[in-house]
Amino acid sequence: MTTFSRTKRVTDPLDDAAKARIFGNVSISLDQESPRICELVDGIFEDGPEETFYDSDSDLSENSAMECSNEASEETVKTALSFSESDPYRNLLLSHVLKGVEAYSGLRSRQKSVFRDKVASFLRELGHDAAVCASKWYSSAKLTAGSYDFIDVFYKPLNDRSTAAIRYLVDLDFASEFEIARPTRQYARVLQLLPHVFVGKEENLRTVVRESCDAAKRSMKSRGLSLPPWRRSSYMQRKWFGPYTRKVGSSLGVTSSFNKDAVSCRSMGFDDAVNTRLVIRT
Repeated sequence: MTTFSRTKRVTDPLDDAAKARIFGNVSISLDQESPRICELVDGIFEDGPEETFYDSDSDLSENSAMECSNEASEETVKTALSFSESDPYRNLLLSHVLKGVEAYSGLRSRQKSVFRDKVASFLRELGHDAAVCASKWYSSAKLTAGSYDFIDVFYKPLNDRSTAAIRYLVDLDFASEFEIARPTRQYARVLQLLPHVFVGKEENLRTVVRESCDAAKRSMKSRGLSLPPWRRSSYMQRKWFGPYTRKVGSSLGVTSSFNKDAVSCRSMGFDDAVNTRLVIRT
């Protein structure tokens, strides 16, 4: 015959008085005004999504500092790109560059080097001292080798012989040079400020490149990524401010050989009687 045995409880060895004291305490604790399981579950859904908190004061200060740096870079880039009426030649040059870009737009995606040469030749036909600059640099301990092509234009009014010619840099695909993987919203705002076609003085471009590279570095760091060598400030600065060869036209003579101080500039057709405005062909 099958027999069933009851599992012994830990309270079996105790007498009735001890058991009464134990179970009496349990009933008292259950009768206290503590939330029931169903109330706790309801509370989770009623409270809404959980808020995000920083783990420490150091994390909070670091994120606040990064946010302030991003805002500062954004404002600095915006200021550097806000060209005023005090530079009428730059505005005239920009309008001519955009006309050249439109005239040879069919070459833009298929033959970038030819497209660049055509725009430079177009500017020269209008009287600008324009040329294609081919920069090139070699690798070092902290720098990756590379090369880059852009356009520069020298301008010196005929009525002002006391100062050196002003150099303007023209980049026909500027904003794309600063694209990175998984940009943050803060860096995306900086990218939106960068023009597709840049025309401006060297000092303006230096400021834009410096601040944009710093913002890119912060963006990559916040994503837990490393900034690639071709997006570092030292590499980007070499594109427009490193040693270069200045070429006139597509395959014409070189006017300088890796020495920007030796660039020769010719006078352009300006008329002193019309506020140094450029005399262009119609």
